[in-house]
Amino acid sequence: MANFKKTFTVKNYTIGADAYTAFVSISPKNAEEMKNQLAEAVAAPEAGVEINVGNMDKIATMVDVLAECSPAFAEKIVLVNFNTAGYDCDASDEEKQATAKSAADYVDIFGADVCAEESFLAALKATGKKLMLSYICFEGTKSKDDVIAMAKVCEDKGADMAYLAYIAKDDPDVITLGYASKEIAASDIVSIPATVWPMGEVGFQTRILSEKAGNDFGFYQLVEPEGGLFESYSQYKRMVACYGHYKKLQSPIQYDIDGHVMGGERFLRCMMLKKRTKDDVLAEAKRVAATNPEMVEWRIDYLLPMGTTQFVADYWIDVLKQIKEIMPKVPILLTFRVKKEGGLKWYPDEQRLFLTKALINTGLIAYADTEIDNTPEMIKEMQDVCAANGTKLVVSQHKWTLTPSHQEIIDTFKECLDKGSALPKFYLTATNYEDAVRCSEASKEMRETFLQEPCIICAMGDTGLITRTMGGQIGADFEFIDITGIRGGEEEDIHYVDQLAEIFGY
Repeated sequence: MANFKKTFTVKNYTIGADAYTAFVSISPKNAEEMKNQLAEAVAAPEAGVEINVGNMDKIATMVDVLAECSPAFAEKIVLVNFNTAGYDCDASDEEKQATAKSAADYVDIFGADVCAEESFLAALKATGKKLMLSYICFEGTKSKDDVIAMAKVCEDKGADMAYLAYIAKDDPDVITLGYASKEIAASDIVSIPATVWPMGEVGFQTRILSEKAGNDFGFYQLVEPEGGLFESYSQYKRMVACYGHYKKLQSPIQYDIDGHVMGGERFLRCMMLKKRTKDDVLAEAKRVAATNPEMVEWRIDYLLPMGTTQFVADYWIDVLKQIKEIMPKVPILLTFRVKKEGGLKWYPDEQRLFLTKALINTGLIAYADTEIDNTPEMIKEMQDVCAANGTKLVVSQHKWTLTPSHQEIIDTFKECLDKGSALPKFYLTATNYEDAVRCSEASKEMRETFLQEPCIICAMGDTGLITRTMGGQIGADFEFIDITGIRGGEEEDIHYVDQLAEIFGY
């Protein structure tokens, strides 16, 4: 990638160069809290500390703290941010100017709102310190061109670096902001270091992989703020440990079915067939085939007609054969999902087992799913029919409202294996950042310790986006992808998946 950016050096760090600059961000309310947070932030192995003044009961009190603590951060970049968007600070520009003048001996960069009064910006520049201008938009993500234009506004107003933050509500927002940051990095439109920062849960992946999207620097909150705008610094570091290496964790046991290796170097793409009628299923199969899928899940709990007659079995066996004609070399995962774990509607176990076994007995099914809570008798029948037809058994569980404890995740996978699973599956739901972190760490630990078989594990929900798109880095082996334009939360549309991969380079 071409690099047209100017850089500047502060202490021993060059911002805008090849190395990404991470700041630990603190937002203390008073002098004592500032001392404690500053000590913890300085101890982190990052380039600098951002001090947000927006929560301070009296911003001038920070000057004495900076003077007292200055020996501790002598080697760190100190950025004092006077942009109080989203905070309760009611200090006047005059008070901020006076504070900046008094603190200048201890500060390397001052930050301000790009829309601040010109006189205030001039006073900050007069201190001789570098200037960061920010644009914080709580109204949603703007177009790529609007984002780039705002970075240029920051430069034109004399900024040495630009920080642009937008609320991201779904995959398309993340993609818009990602392409904006990539273009800023690769063009000469903006010639100062810049960062395009998505706020909110769906932006978690971007903030973890900020450097990969072309950003020059980023801010990571020492304490996770309320409201879900950002994760904590600790959560960020733990996720970087899981996903920063960009190398898939392979399974010791691998399955090569028609050239598609489950558990190998690739994180496979599993497209989904979830249609009701024969004509719709076959039409969808043709659409899916055009995406060059590596695997297809056929959700037969969606099908009509349904029943336990030979007519029904023969009817859908014929459809299966036609699907295989459309996609002859694509392994099929067969799933008759029970209602309580996400099936379309309730059917008795006898009916579920009847159609599932009939289709497996064709010898055309590569993988077949059964839930971990099914009766021992049902699981045994699934084991037997899979063994007789060379089908790999998937034992699965789904948690639609939570992510359980680290140990429960591990115990669930061990139970799946005990019940004969050749491919254990656990779908969780992340309701916060810690859930996504826990899912990631548990998955990586299992792959690196006892789990020999291929597996699928991910977290649904906005914070879980990275577990679905980059699960290979934590030892998972395939992802579920849709072609219906879904905007994330459970699965992603293939168009968005391709764009995310392009932005982050995996």
